Amino acid sequence: MNNKRRKALEKTLKIYRKIVAIIFIILFMRLGWLQIIEADIYQTRAEDNRMRLVTIPHTRGNIITSDGVVVATDLPTFQVSITYLGLKNQEQVVNKLAEILDDPEITPEFINNLIKENRYRLYEPIVVKKDISIETVTAIESRRSELPGVTIQSVPQRQYPYGNLAGHLLGYLSEINEELGKEGYEDYKLGDLIGKVGVEKQYDQFLRGEDGFRQVEVNAVNRPIREIDTVPPKPGHDIILTIDFELQKTMDEAFDQLLEELQQDPRSDKANGGAAVLIDVKTGKILAMSTRPDNRVTVQNKAIQGRYIPGSTFKMITGMAALEAGKVTAKETIYNPGRYWYPPYIKSVAPIGPMNIYTAISKSDNVYFQEVGRRAGIDNIAKIGAEFGLDKPTGIDLPYENAGVSPLQGLPTPEKRLQYFDWAEALVNQRYENRLKKVEEEYDQLLAQTTDEKEREKIEKRKINAINQIKAQWKVDLNWNTSWHDVDTFNISIGQGRQNYTPLQLANYVAGIANNGVRYKPYVVEKIVDSKGNVVKEFNPQILGKANVSQETINIIKEAMAGVTKPGGTAYSLFRNFPPDIQVAAKTGTAQPGQAGYRENGKQYYDGVFVAFAPVDDPEIAFAGVVEYGYSGSGSAGKIAKAVFEEYFGLKE
Repeated sequence: MNNKRRKALEKTLKIYRKIVAIIFIILFMRLGWLQIIEADIYQTRAEDNRMRLVTIPHTRGNIITSDGVVVATDLPTFQVSITYLGLKNQEQVVNKLAEILDDPEITPEFINNLIKENRYRLYEPIVVKKDISIETVTAIESRRSELPGVTIQSVPQRQYPYGNLAGHLLGYLSEINEELGKEGYEDYKLGDLIGKVGVEKQYDQFLRGEDGFRQVEVNAVNRPIREIDTVPPKPGHDIILTIDFELQKTMDEAFDQLLEELQQDPRSDKANGGAAVLIDVKTGKILAMSTRPDNRVTVQNKAIQGRYIPGSTFKMITGMAALEAGKVTAKETIYNPGRYWYPPYIKSVAPIGPMNIYTAISKSDNVYFQEVGRRAGIDNIAKIGAEFGLDKPTGIDLPYENAGVSPLQGLPTPEKRLQYFDWAEALVNQRYENRLKKVEEEYDQLLAQTTDEKEREKIEKRKINAINQIKAQWKVDLNWNTSWHDVDTFNISIGQGRQNYTPLQLANYVAGIANNGVRYKPYVVEKIVDSKGNVVKEFNPQILGKANVSQETINIIKEAMAGVTKPGGTAYSLFRNFPPDIQVAAKTGTAQPGQAGYRENGKQYYDGVFVAFAPVDDPEIAFAGVVEYGYSGSGSAGKIAKAVFEEYFGLKE
């Protein structure tokens, strides 16, 4: 090797030595950085990788009536689990456990598969069977030495000690699904139980509590080694209702008994549902609320969601509208000849003769209210209805209150009537467009089937005539359905026609009359307390508004409603035995919903509607109830009112 080549090689080697030296320097610097600077970070990561959190379920808060009765609570149930940390002799333990459980679905193969499926989460208890009997618990505990790793866990389960009592008001729990990730549910996870309706939903954030956890150390394959720490769960807050237990129990039982009786009467043999509400006139507290049928899961809360034709219970609105507009005086009589003298000549079931507002309300005369309704006009009637809250939801602290946004719902205010006309116009247009299309298709088919020119001309003429007839009828129907007519006002005046309200709206409207025009916001929760009894939140009465109606008019209406329960009144038989100092004011209603099922085989069915308040001199409570297919107010919902009034005033034998 010559000098020149040797020098070149030495130069290359020097370069490689420097590169190698630089690499080692970088490696040593990085190693030092990891060991000295980032040691804490990686140590923490390592700790995190070998620590697991096992959830300890929380206890949901109780729901308690105003008089201290627990109507919803978490009670312990037992489940059997396998804790891998303590499991020994797996095959023997699994076989013995399957033998004790004696369940055809829980075989040794089933249990082994559970362990296998959870092999990456063996730090958590593996639930084998939930809700086991106390006999099974005893059998497992008595053979504890043979079942290492088998544990019995007490887990909370929601219970309603009084079954379906106030079921629709309380609500129920189910696993979170469509709510997951939405506003208000950010801290919920898959599998969590949440309130779906009622108080359980409205106050879920207060009721739910917080889970605890056990910190478990695991090895590289996630097998538990030991427990490190335990953080106990926090129980949910208790909800104290405005509901009175005895009043609620009385209302529910009276409703059930009434439906049994009505089903024996051919006039009301389809009666099987409805709703009723009892409200504190001077606060807005709901004292009782019932819905039938009483399946809390499959039936809506009809007291706040169901909408019903009010029947004659609306007549106080018509009367106040006419009085306030100066279209009638309290003592002015209007003669009832047996039917109204304007088309469509609606008949009256009240006795024929002269009626003033007192007798017209007490006897529920249709002719009187059609006439004063005509005089007052629909706008004045709607205005007074709005003054008593019939144009909007009450704002009760329960979810899903029916807001009456459909064109077919609510009070016929000018805005609602226009909304209805727009809806009707679209419906009529669609119907006639379909009819035209069908006629054109029929005649086009006939034209396609003939080649005779004279026959084609005849078919063309028949087609044009048919189309013109449809268009003419279309114009008539469109004009009728997009205009307000006198007959519409007549029907509204007696509580029929295009209007409907929730039983809660009716109860609050009557409470407004009883309270001289002042309406309170209804509410069902009085306060929220923690597990130690400390008040977390308290709710107080809120005034919704004061009706712009004179005290003189309200006094006239109250006196007229008091006449309903006096001799000759439509509800006299219900309250005739009440003491003089507890006089009841009321109004009966027989409503024709006009829906499918209300006319069958020539028989006409009706809803029974009833509203009332008491005592007349110093009102405390107001009631509204509707019984579907109940035939009459006094013969159906009125009996529920009587039962709860007797309970409230201590008149039960």
